Amino acid sequence: MEYKKLIGLLAVSGLLLAACDSGEDEASDTTETEKTEEAGNESDSAMDIIDNIDTDSLDYTSAIELEMSGATWTEEGYLYSPVDGEAVITGTAVANEEDTTIYAYVIQDGEVIAKPEVTEGEFTYPVSTPEEDMSYEVGISNEDLWEVGDEADAEELVRHETVIVSSTETEPAAEE
Repeated sequence: MEYKKLIGLLAVSGLLLAACDSGEDEASDTTETEKTEEAGNESDSAMDIIDNIDTDSLDYTSAIELEMSGATWTEEGYLYSPVDGEAVITGTAVANEEDTTIYAYVIQDGEVIAKPEVTEGEFTYPVSTPEEDMSYEVGISNEDLWEVGDEADAEELVRHETVIVSSTETEPAAEE
């Protein structure tokens, strides 16, 4: 409900600002008013439009869900720290519909550098410890969009996440 009120206030404020100083003279305003009346007043007020928004339509779930595991989430993305010279980017992809083929992509600087195989909803991509932190876009799609070496835009994927592989290794977890 708060969302509707906020959008309503924003819409009304915008309409008021536009009406206050449109920079046109009154003659053109009269012409616009006459045209609107002739059209039969088919337009709804801003509040009518806002009231007609179905709150359920605001809930969005993608066709495929992506979850990255084995990393620490930061504001910049998922941070993987190498252990023993290697970090393994691990993801889980679950489709909302059965019989959906899922394709995973690792993109760096706008180019597909790997296309890990998705097996039983999971994929991995090993990365050797870089000399400096490396950033990737890791994403999924229900379409076979690119091959390794192709230029790619992560925004075309169903879901994607920024992944950073740290240049600093961590100690292996102690076995108990």
